[in-house]
Amino acid sequence: MKKITCLITDDEKLAQNVLIHHISKFDFLELKGVCNNVFELIRFLNEDKEIDLIFLDIKMPEINGTDFVNIFKNPPAIIYTTAYNQYALEAFDQSAIDYLMKPISLERFSKAVHCAQQILGNETIKTVPETSTEDLSFYVKSEKKLVKINFDQLVFIEGMRNYVCIHTLTDKITVHQTLANFEASFKDYQKIVRVHKSFFVNLNHVQFIEQHVMKLVTGTNIPIGLQYRDLVYEKLTII
Repeated sequence: MKKITCLITDDEKLAQNVLIHHISKFDFLELKGVCNNVFELIRFLNEDKEIDLIFLDIKMPEINGTDFVNIFKNPPAIIYTTAYNQYALEAFDQSAIDYLMKPISLERFSKAVHCAQQILGNETIKTVPETSTEDLSFYVKSEKKLVKINFDQLVFIEGMRNYVCIHTLTDKITVHQTLANFEASFKDYQKIVRVHKSFFVNLNHVQFIEQHVMKLVTGTNIPIGLQYRDLVYEKLTII
């Protein structure tokens, strides 16, 4: 089982220690660090792109936790930890996984992290080996059900804050997931390529490429990020 990597961000030492204690009780959680404010959090995330979950306090000096989610592009999943209940509506509007009121009991913490495990854990994406490329598929958990996606129908995947949007030839499925988990799951599928920090594309559905922009068969334009260009062009069959 892949562990959920997490961060604590809180300006109170006592609150930090409570969360450290609670996290230690769950073997599927891996604590990567503790930040005292949003500035430290942003620096940490800029250095480590593989954080899945943040336990985030709201009332902090200079920048609140809810403000961080609004200003940081594509942040990890969030579980808010706060002594104030008036921010709950805003938190859930931001698609937070949960909103924990201090003091946080281990029982209530357990409920929140098991919800996070369902959303972020390895069971969210399950590849199903088949006999032919056309039949390859995977499942995603969306709106309390497992949805089957055929690889030949997949056009592109877009990362949006705490969500991922899967675009097929006929549908659009929203999943509470991170692009990093998709990257690990798709490593054996040569035609599903990360072309930008926010996009995966199925190369079979590219109509043409012009000035480092992919035009897809659905009419969507996807930019090719500078750091991904060499890998993308290596995977193209150019005659």
